[in-house]
Amino acid sequence: MNTAEMFDANSEVCTSTHQIHPSIRLDEIKSHAGEVVVVKFGGNAIMNESVIDSLVNDTITLVKAGIHVVVVHGGGTAVSEAIAATGKKTEKVNGLRVTDSETLEIAVKVFSDINQKLTAKLEEHGVSALSFSSQSAIPIFTEKMGLIETASNKVDLGWVGEVVAVEAGVLESWIFTGWIPVISPMGVDQNGHFYNINADQAALAVATTLKVDKLIFLTDVPGVLKNPQDKTSTISSLNPTEAQNYIDDGTITGGMLPKIKSCMAGLKAGVQKIAILNSFEPNALLRGFLTPESVGTLIVGSD
Repeated sequence: MNTAEMFDANSEVCTSTHQIHPSIRLDEIKSHAGEVVVVKFGGNAIMNESVIDSLVNDTITLVKAGIHVVVVHGGGTAVSEAIAATGKKTEKVNGLRVTDSETLEIAVKVFSDINQKLTAKLEEHGVSALSFSSQSAIPIFTEKMGLIETASNKVDLGWVGEVVAVEAGVLESWIFTGWIPVISPMGVDQNGHFYNINADQAALAVATTLKVDKLIFLTDVPGVLKNPQDKTSTISSLNPTEAQNYIDDGTITGGMLPKIKSCMAGLKAGVQKIAILNSFEPNALLRGFLTPESVGTLIVGSD
């Protein structure tokens, strides 16, 4: 099959739209109708027009097949570029951006622009997408993150938040009436102040609150690697025991370490399956939805 046949929302009629990987069976996707999946679009994918268009097309295919999709997006690369344009330097501690008031203002604008762009791209395909950003509504409640301990001192990250709750009822009311929530990595505290939050943490919080069937991280790496210098050394699947062993022996380190620890917490909280996929692979989302081991790493809760 050379083209994707999109399922009509109300019938078995399909229309040809975009190229699809020959391994993908659309009838198999449709057999998962009714499942809920949280998909996190990474910042580097968002900056690449052809990649994000492919991911949007894959998302539409899932929706037309009856899958309930929630999109959480990042945008750290775009925020860093916007900060650099002002002559300001980006400072990070343990992978988290130090966010003063000026940086927060930039992040709020960048995330809002990305959110509106993604929402519009989805709506162009005739589906109902709903923006959740600083310009509309924020379903993620936060509090200020505590001091971060480094080797030399403790650091205040500024307007960086920790997720304390997700407004599940609001999201569910839209999801199960056929809408796609598109959520920015912003939180709001009890006083209505915005906080910058890690997009992976935002996606995880939404997924665990909704107890979704799948959580899919679309990144710019091929998954969890045995050797970070060898892009072909992907670990196709992990369970919690294996993941902990890889952490203990130093295989999982750097930026992948907090992501894997978060994934393990998500599994304990009720998420069925978590995948870390290379969004730059053809039809990464569709292939990852069915066979995540083919384009990344599948993490499951059972040993």
